[in-house]
This record gives sequence, structure tokens and C-alpha cells, in this order.
Amino acid sequence: MQGKKNARQVVSKQVAVAMCAVLTWMGCSTEVDLTAPYDSLPVVYGLLELDADTQWVKVNRTWLGEGNQLAAAQTPDSSEYPPGSVEGWIVELNPSSSGQIVGDEVPTGKEWMLEETVLNNKETSGLFFGPSQRVYYAVTPAGTSEALQEDKLYRLELRLPDGKEVRATTTMVESSIGAISYPPPGVPGFEMGLANLTSTGAASYSDFIFRWNSSPGASLYSASLVVNYSEIYHADDAWTVVDSTVDRSLSIGLGSRSLTSPDGVVSIEQTWNTETFYTELASRLEVNPRVRRVLGNFDAGDKARAFDFVLQVANQDLAIYLDVNETTNSIVQDRPTWTNIQVTNALGTSQGGIGLWGSRTTNTVRNLAYSKQTIQHLQEGDLTANLNFCSPNPTSDYACD
Repeated sequence: MQGKKNARQVVSKQVAVAMCAVLTWMGCSTEVDLTAPYDSLPVVYGLLELDADTQWVKVNRTWLGEGNQLAAAQTPDSSEYPPGSVEGWIVELNPSSSGQIVGDEVPTGKEWMLEETVLNNKETSGLFFGPSQRVYYAVTPAGTSEALQEDKLYRLELRLPDGKEVRATTTMVESSIGAISYPPPGVPGFEMGLANLTSTGAASYSDFIFRWNSSPGASLYSASLVVNYSEIYHADDAWTVVDSTVDRSLSIGLGSRSLTSPDGVVSIEQTWNTETFYTELASRLEVNPRVRRVLGNFDAGDKARAFDFVLQVANQDLAIYLDVNETTNSIVQDRPTWTNIQVTNALGTSQGGIGLWGSRTTNTVRNLAYSKQTIQHLQEGDLTANLNFCSPNPTSDYACD
């Protein structure tokens, strides 16, 4: 679900950018009727995920009208096509002998018709309407004949009510080869030591090295460490009455690695200094004397487990798109436009598209344990002592009870 959420956030952000560009252009002159020759363009975003049971596509349009455009942005009809007016398919293709997208790939005969639905999960803090949004989806159950295949190409085809047609083709990321080797998956009790303490309590930190093998077809790897914990809210400073308990997670970015050639398999290492764990918690969590935080879970084993190592893998199209749209501190803010969305109007003339049709996958090593000194320093260290962390292991010297 997180992958779907991230995809929807990317969609909302990029649609907003497109709309803001239109609004800026409108302010250039008051002497020209800008609405007369305007032609709406489709704005399309979709990220295929090999192991996902459902594939999602966001289809919007640019608009230009009279009056207050900020008010128009709050109206779904401005940026959404009418209900039931968009036809769409995901078509499976055999790749060419080179493995590259050349445009004459032959369909395998498998295709998925897109269904339409309305979700109520859109953020409402921006310029655009919410929380509802119209989206399109196809069901691709993993492990069945309807699942996507890593050695195929997939073409998105859309027919829009204004006569335009949209096409875009993407490769898939071969997740089966992109294995994480360290921290080792499937090793019970593997623990991460994030602090080394002397007999006087002085702390030192080390570099933890994450390792994985590349996946053919993948160009960008973004690694993160997810910290799982619970917050216990008390009604009093003495922690005698519990109001509520909420499970939470916090993601710490470990960095990204890109490959100039997505073919073949190579070993990749990402180094992370463990002090970042403590500085991130100290800067991102609220200090509240009535909140106690339980680091991870304990299920009758001998160690508490709190961490997930998450590796998000992007294909070349997605990697290029992210690179082009990366935040810059340069004084030159004009960014090149990149898209793999192809649009043809009712007359058969090609037009510029907006958006992205790509693929990604996520590899995860879950339930990593942590050392005794990791929780000790979290409780006693100057940076994090007032965050009130404790261990769910009842036999630990730093247990919650």
C-alpha cells in the first residue's frame, strides 16, 4: 500500500506543477484572449509493480478557463475527464531482440482493460480538490496467469473523449535477481548494533554496509531503514493511566545508487553511519513527557525486532524522470521537460504528452533485531533520552515494565 500511496503522491505533485505552469502563463498578458485556441492535454501517470495485485493509473487533463483559476482547481471537472469517458488497456508485448523499446513490439495476446473507480485518499492541503480522486486500475494477481511478467514489455493505451489517444511503453524490473545479501534475509535473530558504548557510557558509531545485487532493467536504487515503534499516550505525567496506543513507523533515507547501464548483475554497497539513527529520531520526534515509545516488538524470542531494510528499485524511465525533476539549488530554475507519454489527436497529429509510464519494485528484509547497547544509548544518550524509548523484551535491562 505504501508503494500505491507514493505513486499517488507523485501524481498529485506533478499535476499541480502542470497546472501552476498554466496559471503562470495566463498572467503574462491581459490583452489576448487566451481561452480561444487552448487545447487540453492529457496528464498521465502510472507505475507498474511486478508483484502487486492491482496496477493503478492516474489520468487527468490540463485546462484553461475564464475567471479565478484557483477556484477552478478546486472543481474536479476542471482536471478530470467525465465519468465513464476514458477507455484504457494495459497490453503485454514481447520485447525486441535487443531488449530495448523500438516501437514495433508484437503483443502476446494478453491485455487488461482498465476499470474506473473513485478513491477518497487524496491530500486536501494543496491547491486541488480532495479527498476524492478518479483513478483507473487493472487487477493482476501475483502467482496467477493474470500476473505481470518480468521479461515482457507493457504498453498503456488510452482513448479519451476529445478524440485523443495516448500510448506509452515501459520495461519491467526483474525483482527475482535483485536480492539483498546484507543484512541477510531469512536469518533469525540477526541484530543491528547502532551504538558502541564504553564502561563509562561514552558512545561511538560505525559504518553499516548494506549490500544487494542489481536487477536487470533497473537503473535507480533508493534504500531506507524503517523504524517500527509504538507510542503509548498517558493521561498523567506519572504514566499511571493510558489514554491510547498507536503503532507508528519512521523511514530514514540511506541514500540512492544509480547505474549507467541497467543490464547485467553487479554487487552494490551502500554505507550508512549509524549515528544518523539517533540524530534523525531526535530531530523528527516530539518530546512529550506523557508519551512512552516502545521500540519494535517481542514475540517470545530472545531479541526485540524493530527495523525493516527497504530497497525501492526503479526502471530506466522512472530513474530519468526522477533525475530530471530532482530539486535543485541552482539559480537557474528552468528544468527540461521529459516524458514517455505519446499523444495523438483526432486528426492523427502527434502532440506532446505530460506524465510518466514506468515500473518499480520493492525488496524488503523485515523484522531486524537490535543490540542491547542500541536501546541503552537510545534511553541514556543526550540526544534521545527525553523521547522515552524502551524495549518490549520483558527481560531486558531497558524494558518498558
